[in-house]
Amino acid sequence: MRQARLIVTCVFLAGFGPFICDDADVAEARKQTQAGNGAAAIEALAGVTTDAAEVHLARAVAHLAQKQPDQALEALSNAYRLVAGAEARGEPLENGPDLRRRIAFNRGLAQAQKEDWETAQAEFGKVLLLDPADDDARHNLELAWLKAHPPCPLREDDHEPDDTRKDAKPWDKEHAADRMLCPTNEDWYALEAPARSLLYVTLKAEVKKEEGEDRAVKLELFAPADGPDTPSRQADVVGGQARVSYTGLPAGGSWAVRVHGDGKAEVKYSLEVELVPPCPADDTFEGKDTAESPYPLAEGEEPTLKACPDNPDWFLVKVPPKEGRKVTVAFDADRAPLDVHLYGPTYTEGELPVAVAPGGPNGAVLRLPAGEEERSFRVRVAASTPEENIYTLKVEKDEGGDGQDGQDPPPKDDEKKDDEQKDDEKKDDEKKDQQDPQDQDPKDQQAPKPPPPPDQVDIDQLIDSLDQHEKNPQLEKALRMLRTPPPRMEDY
Repeated sequence: MRQARLIVTCVFLAGFGPFICDDADVAEARKQTQAGNGAAAIEALAGVTTDAAEVHLARAVAHLAQKQPDQALEALSNAYRLVAGAEARGEPLENGPDLRRRIAFNRGLAQAQKEDWETAQAEFGKVLLLDPADDDARHNLELAWLKAHPPCPLREDDHEPDDTRKDAKPWDKEHAADRMLCPTNEDWYALEAPARSLLYVTLKAEVKKEEGEDRAVKLELFAPADGPDTPSRQADVVGGQARVSYTGLPAGGSWAVRVHGDGKAEVKYSLEVELVPPCPADDTFEGKDTAESPYPLAEGEEPTLKACPDNPDWFLVKVPPKEGRKVTVAFDADRAPLDVHLYGPTYTEGELPVAVAPGGPNGAVLRLPAGEEERSFRVRVAASTPEENIYTLKVEKDEGGDGQDGQDPPPKDDEKKDDEQKDDEKKDDEKKDQQDPQDQDPKDQQAPKPPPPPDQVDIDQLIDSLDQHEKNPQLEKALRMLRTPPPRMEDY
């Protein structure tokens, strides 16, 4: 390849000064380097102690020939120090520009050996600034750019070729993460699954949009007998994710998954598969979740398990001192109900549960009460009918977990007082409503309307009303004197 040729031809040293050219060791190093014998060149320069840019450059080229980029970069730094120092003193070297060009070029080669393609581009760019006609530097710059920004086919994963169902590779977790779907491509995976299994396939995809390019990605599941255009299940990627599931596969054999979609954008994705075998299940905890030896379920675990008829699953949950715990068993009750029972730290055949979690359409919840010391409980999950079902189990801290076993906690003391106070106030209000108005406290009665101003009082009506009560001559006389209203204040 051209790059290999450049690595050899571009190590020729030109522009040596008269003193350096007379050095026999440097001349021998040049000869060995041209022959491709970097080790002999390094050995020839071992005794040279002259601090000259050409010597350091010769040593760097020899290290490059031996694929020793770090040592080469150190020697190139020494060469650049001498060239830049001379220029700073106002005494530039006669061949300074050429030395700068060769230092930058060999730095580019060293960074290429280290696969630091971004820095390699910068170094080859410096060469072109000094000599725009340097075709070798231009070629290496383009090559470094392609290495830093390879096209999709060069970045495609090691799962290829998998563009057809015939070429589909068996799915496994390691080879289904950080995959690359190139434009116009489709990826296929093979899944061996027995009949009546539960199968869940999740695609997490990130579309890399560039210059307005987009892509509509699909996830499809094919049964062994399905044709290429008739998937049993399919879903579009929405919000970066798509999921297909099949509860109770109708046939066993080689199922297939296809990831594809219209558009030219690249897609980075991961494919997750969860296959739950038919009953009798052989899940992760099988044999470790018996009544005699329940599985110790820790917080943070959230396993997906299968409840098989006549095969209950037992779990041990520890509750720290003064902290409650909540156990959530999630399942689809429409498919098959499950029984979730709570027992104490030990279990005897035929023992009644401490609590039974009431089931809902999405599962059941048990609350484990707190105590002064650490406590242990056993949770039993079992199929209620001959139908099997899948479920997930989760243990988390329950902030209100100081109630009765398996039940919602009672209200706290302050909450209880508030409720009692509200009840008392409600009863008082009802009692007041039932009281006769004259029996109520005067302050609770509605205040009477204020009397009208004196100039609006009907005196005759007031006097007639007095006839209904005991006579009061003084009051009657005073009222009669009010027949003629006094003048208003503003008339004075």
